[in-house]
Amino acid sequence: MNISAKIFCRSFQAAFRAALPFLPYREPEIISSCSALKSVFEKENIKSVLVVTDKGVVTNGLVVPLEQALQDNGVNFTVYADTQPNPTVKNVEDALKAYYRNNCTAIIGIGGGSSMDCAKAVGTRVAYPKKTVNQLGGKLKVWRKLPTLIAIPTTASTGSETTLAAMITDSETHHKYAIMSFPLIPHYAVLDASLTYSLPQHLTATTGVDALTHAVEAYIGRSTTKETRRLALEATKLVFDNLETAYKDGH
Repeated sequence: MNISAKIFCRSFQAAFRAALPFLPYREPEIISSCSALKSVFEKENIKSVLVVTDKGVVTNGLVVPLEQALQDNGVNFTVYADTQPNPTVKNVEDALKAYYRNNCTAIIGIGGGSSMDCAKAVGTRVAYPKKTVNQLGGKLKVWRKLPTLIAIPTTASTGSETTLAAMITDSETHHKYAIMSFPLIPHYAVLDASLTYSLPQHLTATTGVDALTHAVEAYIGRSTTKETRRLALEATKLVFDNLETAYKDGH
């Protein structure tokens, strides 16, 4: 990196860190399980929802508790399960069509980071129907409110259920767009440990190390806060204290 680029990056990081206390960051409301979503459906008056996931999650039956909760509460739903490991613009547009076709008013992303990122991008397109994913990519370009967005992680690493970013790939140009704006933070996050019980050992291991990597990055980054560093240390301790146990016994 040349000196001019380095100065620009460091200046940007310093300015962003100074602005952090004044930016509209929020944390999602935590829900303990899919069966506890009833209050959310009632509060948000949700009658029809788009579920964004991938084939692996469906095949392993991880979407069943969510489907049961939706059925129990009389909420119509449609499942989009074609999300790719690196969600594409086509994924977003196809899911968006399903959202409109079924008169949905809310979006649930269930799975790994890919499903949740795709769900966020769909919500962004609902808020900006005349703009493409390409046009929405970048920092702080999204300011309109998204439809009610619920994130349900089935692994313990990406943290996408709490972040303001969605990574979407244009399969034609092979360019990856990072949509990074505060409205993309999910309104609710369902943290149900039972959804991780059936993960194969190698996925428990790799996602656990991924979680550790995110924690280290959060601690050493130049745009962090005191609270960020506290949480990073807590996450690091949790990984070291529990990952081997979880690897040996998924429950």
